[in-house]
Amino acid sequence: MRRVIVIALALLMPVAGRAGELADATGRHVALPDHIARVLPAGPPAAVLLAALAPDLMIGWPAKLTPEGRAALDPMTAKLPEVPRLTGKADVTEAVRKLAPDLILDYGTVSPEYASLAEKTQARTGIPTVLLDGALTASPTVLRAFSAALHRTARAEALAREAEAILALPAPAHGFRVVYARGPDAALLSAPGSGPAEVFERLHWQLLAPPGKGNARTATPAQVVALDPDYVIVADPAAVAQVRAWPGLRAAAAGHVLADPGQPFGWIAEPPSINRLLGLIWLRGLAVSQ
Repeated sequence: MRRVIVIALALLMPVAGRAGELADATGRHVALPDHIARVLPAGPPAAVLLAALAPDLMIGWPAKLTPEGRAALDPMTAKLPEVPRLTGKADVTEAVRKLAPDLILDYGTVSPEYASLAEKTQARTGIPTVLLDGALTASPTVLRAFSAALHRTARAEALAREAEAILALPAPAHGFRVVYARGPDAALLSAPGSGPAEVFERLHWQLLAPPGKGNARTATPAQVVALDPDYVIVADPAAVAQVRAWPGLRAAAAGHVLADPGQPFGWIAEPPSINRLLGLIWLRGLAVSQ
């Protein structure tokens, strides 16, 4: 529980800062300004990383915060405005230039698509743009590398050590079969190979979903019952009562239909950032208590 509190506090409390050159996950060595005072997160994962490490440098959120999530953040971070999200689907170059960031941070999947997006964003805006590896296991390394560029080494070292300790915890002796369901009716299941799978697989839990393609698959209540999971974790707390009422669901009879705690951000799936370390602690606690 102490580690959960440490990471949660990092998301709730402000800090203070500066920079050189940063080698990002694309293999590029990006020249950084001498002084970094304004950082634009390219998407929600980058925003969570930045809010934990250097909230005073963040110029906004690239997605709407829920009222509950906003209330759980420190006042300085909570009041930040919404800013354009860099997805590559729309040209937001002018909007980004008007915000005048010193640096654009992307954090998450490292693929040719996202590497190209980082390069194009830098070329179009003229603003240094870096892509950092969002894999859960890379969290300590990313925290240290990025903090060195921002001169936040003390804060990052504390977070990195906590992340290392969480990742080093042994998996419980007994794994479970689990369904991770999204949406108000819990009809969208995360599939093996998806982002949430990284959390469950680290604990040797088996993520279940109906046959099909893609990282998210629709399922009826009867299909979920047929999968016979030990646990059903729902992303939307409003779905808990509904799922518990599904006839024949063994997990419901055992009291194993639970909501992702989800404050100030999801602990398992969204956004796929360092907040998922909290999910590891929470799920491991569930397994150990059995």
